[in-house]
Amino acid sequence: MNQIPASGCKDILENIADGVRIIDKNGHIVYANEAYCRLLGYDISELKGKSLYDLCPVKYHPAIEKSLSKREPGQRSCHELEYQDRKGNLLYLKVMSIPMFDNCSIFKGNYAIVLDITDKKRLENELVKEKEFFNGLVTTCPDSIIGINRQGIIIIFNKAAEKLLGYKAEEVIGKMSIDHIYGSVHIAKKIKKYLYSDEMGPKGQLEGMEVETPGKYGKSFPIRLSATLLFDSQGRETGSVGFFHDLTASKQMEAKLRELSIKDSLSGLYNQRHFYAVLSNEINRCKRNKNPLSLICFDLDNFKQCNDTLGHLEGDNIIRMAGKVLEETLRTTDFAFRYGGDEFMVILPETSMEGALFSSERIRDTFNSRWFFNSCKNENLIPVTLSMGVAEIADNEIADTFIKRADLAMYEAKRGGGNKTVEAKMQIGKHMHNNDCC
Repeated sequence: MNQIPASGCKDILENIADGVRIIDKNGHIVYANEAYCRLLGYDISELKGKSLYDLCPVKYHPAIEKSLSKREPGQRSCHELEYQDRKGNLLYLKVMSIPMFDNCSIFKGNYAIVLDITDKKRLENELVKEKEFFNGLVTTCPDSIIGINRQGIIIIFNKAAEKLLGYKAEEVIGKMSIDHIYGSVHIAKKIKKYLYSDEMGPKGQLEGMEVETPGKYGKSFPIRLSATLLFDSQGRETGSVGFFHDLTASKQMEAKLRELSIKDSLSGLYNQRHFYAVLSNEINRCKRNKNPLSLICFDLDNFKQCNDTLGHLEGDNIIRMAGKVLEETLRTTDFAFRYGGDEFMVILPETSMEGALFSSERIRDTFNSRWFFNSCKNENLIPVTLSMGVAEIADNEIADTFIKRADLAMYEAKRGGGNKTVEAKMQIGKHMHNNDCC
């Protein structure tokens, strides 16, 4: 094969796009092509005889020494170095060098192809910084962040997720499926369905879905989940990341506020507003299931006189006592309400008139046994007792009529001297039970 003449080799070196330089065994430049000179901003006359050590920061001097130490034929060296051009600008160069020998196989130096990788390196550094920023954001975010790959395996699990769910990152990353975090495959599939539709946000995103997720030790936590699909630079899906906002505190606050809105603070019973809501639900339920439903309406006899004589603080204690008696005597399926002032309502689901009369008398007897002013020296003080009206709902009866019948039966008991139960019929009767007025 014909050899390329020296002049031809030089023409090739001067016209290739990449930098080429030759150094002697001490690291001094003996040749540099135009691309290399242009890269560093020097004329060839300025570069000849210049040491590579002068062009590289001190931290890269060991790499130059390593390159010069390769003195066996065929020993190639490839490394990335920081250089400074003539203006002091930082360059990142990839240097691929091969040792040179004379005809007597004596090491004379090396020649190298030098590639400018400054833009690539800066991009890599920016990506590293972005990754560090992202990792810092994920780590310090107060909400739980969980990321998964296409197979549903967890690849991101931040400190907040550890705190919420009880798992350590090393327990789940690369090992656990997101199905386990959601507690069921069904919920996981439902979330995936929403991500691929526009039902809860734009396609590829899920916004504000409320679910419960179980922790490591079995306790479930209410969360608001927002998630997004992740894609690579070619638009291929790589996984998804979800943000789990713990709703425990807000749900507890909601429950507390709801309780305040439906509870009477003095008696501890439900209030009148909640009475109508519960009664409507129970009427619908009893009609749907064809079960009986009864209502007790009662009023405190002589309460005003006792309140005026003993004072409002003692009057409040009597209201509290009535609430406590109801809590202790009723079933867990029953509902008790302070209807207003000294009037109370009790809803008895799946209870006929016979059972309701029994409950009414039990309430009345218990209240009478708790009366704590029998030993009061004020002989004019009349004990507080209960006048009670009981109604069982009739076929197709509406709530207002049902309440009115129980209320009228209560007034019938009061007109009869109080401290008794009156059964409400479709026409108010005068059938009395346990007429034991004091």
